[in-house]
Amino acid sequence: MYSVVKRDGKLALFDIKKISTAISQAFDACKRQYNDDIIDFLALKVTADYSPKIKDGVVAVEDIQDS
Repeated sequence: MYSVVKRDGKLALFDIKKISTAISQAFDACKRQYNDDIIDFLALKVTADYSPKIKDGVVAVEDIQDS
């Protein structure tokens, strides 16, 4: 498992649920319909996208958000 460097510089253990929550909130803000399968798929796609940016078991939250 790896850690995420938060904006304040603190480390937090990676939690894919946080990505899923952010995606769900984005769908809600755009008033788009979705289901859990779509959210799970997109969260995995995001994770795959920023994987090359993980260095020494750490990734920046900005890299996750960019993905």
